Amino acid sequence: MHQKVCKGCKTQAEAYAFVSALPPLFVEEKITIAKIAEWMYIPGGSHMERMEKLGRQYTIETLKGKRFLLRYFIKQFGNLELQELSIPKLIDFLAEDKHSGSWKNNFLTVVGEVYSEAPFMGLPYIPVPQFPKFRRNSKKKDIFTVNELNAFFDEQLWIDYSNKKYSKHPQFDEGHEAIYLLFLCCVKCGLRIGEGIGTRVNQFLFDKKVFVVDGFWRSNELVRTTFNKCGSNDDKKIRVAPLPDDFAEMMKNYIREKNLGSEDYVFQRYGKPIRKWLAEEWFRNILPISGIKVGKRKLTPHSLRYTYITRMRREVAGETVQKIAGHTSLAMTDHYTRAAIPEMVEAVKSANGAANRLFE
Repeated sequence: MHQKVCKGCKTQAEAYAFVSALPPLFVEEKITIAKIAEWMYIPGGSHMERMEKLGRQYTIETLKGKRFLLRYFIKQFGNLELQELSIPKLIDFLAEDKHSGSWKNNFLTVVGEVYSEAPFMGLPYIPVPQFPKFRRNSKKKDIFTVNELNAFFDEQLWIDYSNKKYSKHPQFDEGHEAIYLLFLCCVKCGLRIGEGIGTRVNQFLFDKKVFVVDGFWRSNELVRTTFNKCGSNDDKKIRVAPLPDDFAEMMKNYIREKNLGSEDYVFQRYGKPIRKWLAEEWFRNILPISGIKVGKRKLTPHSLRYTYITRMRREVAGETVQKIAGHTSLAMTDHYTRAAIPEMVEAVKSANGAANRLFE
């Protein structure tokens, strides 16, 4: 009998040894972290369908970011089963990683979402561990002094830079004015650069002496939103900022000279909103020729917004500045709509004088 199974076996012991070495008929599949995460954050996949049913919406850029973090996680721990992953194992790994604290916290968020996906792979529910949060260690942007603002916005510097930049290719020279006014708008109204790039004519309410911030330009998608940062289609987070008199006159003249319509983008190059990378390039190149000694400070386009908020806080109540800046802390107005603009205008009226004195 044994020889029929194991041809060549001479003894019962040899037959038993042969049979015991055969692979099992049924093998339970090991569901690893890599297997759980395989189809996460893929548009059209079952994971994203569940997220949509839960009311979660992600932009393509957000999904790309999450997939990147997920791949990083799988590379290190993908061969493990979820129950084999421990808090010390994960935190020790991140402690040696050189990414910022914010990046590590985003990484842990993605890890937590892998735990939530596991039951849909037929695994028993495992509660998401209470991972400790890493301290945010990214350096904040520094601010400009008044003298530095005046030096940076010396318009002749921008004219000279434009002439030099396009001296060999004058056919591409559209002048300095659009980019110059873009950055001036950011510092005069406390805008993020994306809000500045996405500015349209109808956002300037000259009769009310305010600027309405009702969207921003997504440079990665080349589209303009109808809501502000931290907002959504349902909760737009619209805000208004006082419009300084001198800047209002400059913009009136510019809009008239360019013959721009109500829906037109204000700051254009080659017929389209200015590209973010080009604006940042101009900023970086103007900075050293303005004579500003940067030293160890971090001066970027966002520093203009930091400067605006810092200087306005010296003269205007904190709650008013938060309404102007669009921050969500300190019980700031929860929901702004276009219909509420008159109330917002009244709320920031006290800041007009401070806005006019920003460069003094």
